[in-house]
Amino acid sequence: MVKSIMSVVLIAMLGIVSLSGCGSKPVEESSREIKGEITISCYDAMTYKIFLEQAAQKFEEKYPGTTVTVETAGNMPEIKTQETDGRRMALIQNTDSPQEREDYISRINTELMSGQGADIIALDGALPFYKYADSRQLADLTDYMNNDSSFVKSDYAENIFDGVKYKGVQYIFPLDYTFDYFSYDSSLYPDFPARDKMTYADVFDAAADKAKASNHKVFGLSSYSVQRDTSLFSALFNLDYEKYVNVADKKLDLTNGDFARLLESVQSYADEGLINQAALTDVRGDGTINMSAFQESRQEKYYAKRSMNINLLNQFTRNLNSGMRTAMMVAGGGGDASTDEIAGLIANDKAEVLFSYVLGFGINSNSKNKYTAWEFLKFLADEEIQSSGLTPPHAIPVNKNAREMLAAMYITGEAMQRRAANAGGPFGAVNTGDPQEMPPPVNTELNPEQQQALENYLKQLDIFTAQLNKYAVHDYTIDNMINTEVRAFFTGDKSADEVANTLQSKVNLYLNE
Repeated sequence: MVKSIMSVVLIAMLGIVSLSGCGSKPVEESSREIKGEITISCYDAMTYKIFLEQAAQKFEEKYPGTTVTVETAGNMPEIKTQETDGRRMALIQNTDSPQEREDYISRINTELMSGQGADIIALDGALPFYKYADSRQLADLTDYMNNDSSFVKSDYAENIFDGVKYKGVQYIFPLDYTFDYFSYDSSLYPDFPARDKMTYADVFDAAADKAKASNHKVFGLSSYSVQRDTSLFSALFNLDYEKYVNVADKKLDLTNGDFARLLESVQSYADEGLINQAALTDVRGDGTINMSAFQESRQEKYYAKRSMNINLLNQFTRNLNSGMRTAMMVAGGGGDASTDEIAGLIANDKAEVLFSYVLGFGINSNSKNKYTAWEFLKFLADEEIQSSGLTPPHAIPVNKNAREMLAAMYITGEAMQRRAANAGGPFGAVNTGDPQEMPPPVNTELNPEQQQALENYLKQLDIFTAQLNKYAVHDYTIDNMINTEVRAFFTGDKSADEVANTLQSKVNLYLNE
């Protein structure tokens, strides 16, 4: 699934194409001209707006006679600054509302069913793309990718393209990918049994006794959180999502006992003091984060952490005079990462390693200008665009050259400088209008120490990337149903079996609508 972005984010300063598979006729030679108007529809303005609008301008300059219109339904976030420990912080509060997102989903559903809609659709976590694919409302991109001589698949992370195929068909064109890995605090556990892949059970087995004998938890994760994808429940459920919810085949299995045992095991970890108890609210009564309490929790030490891939770069540059100047929030992590070491990729008991994407797109099968739409997607994947500094820094470009270029730019600080100059963007330095907040000029050339760090990082990234082998197809509405209902278990209002039975009925009804 596409990773949910937390409501509040803390950022430290800083040739012939056959479309028979989707019910369309092959593209005629006469239509293979890059011209005309295309429209892109997306919901999350914070993630897409600046990036797509600037890419659209460059595309129009490169191909006169084209017009690219970007439509965003969601609101840009509110940005406030505050002083914390002598450093100016930018607090980005997402103004997204569940109702607005539901309205957007409904609108896209209606447009596609009526044979209308944008030429390109951002397939983020909200839209049930699998329904569009099953209804042949999305174009099969396979022939475009295989038969376009200017698109060389080996220049990209091919397993990411293959991994997001749905029923063997390439409906999604991902520009990036994300993954999580385990890290451990070497100051608490210097001989931690690290390996290529680890399950959560492996980590608990390794560190539970030490945690019980100390005042440190295994993970800083809470058992449950109203913020999706930020708790141990979410982490374990997502690792085996299709075991419980198979949206492609409309199969649901929440009442055979496994789901109830999952809930109970998570609570037992909390009862034993190995993780935090449920976070039943993540904000104060006025809807804002208590920053002091948040900062205090970030300074705690834990035996292990669930780290985002962006922290992998920090891992190799933390001892340098790096210009990254970005501190990503890591669910279940502490604030001090100076003694963290890589434990291994997070896997389930079937050795599946999940990945997702942030920016992914599909082409409307009813588009009158599919060829230009494809050319624009290909343009977005070009190394110049993917290394522009406007793409989400917590995601890794599928373009291999851009991946290296962008990593170097983060090490020198050039990427954050570009982001600030372009008025921010997702998870980047934010320009709030104060010239003093702009990052100072940086040396864009890597020194020998930085170059070695880059090479070490890319070597580890290649090892991890090659092992990413599972993309789970989610449904935003189902995920919300589940996260809402399981709260009753963690508050003690319902048993695990009662929650499982309720969800089996609700989700089954939705799947068969």
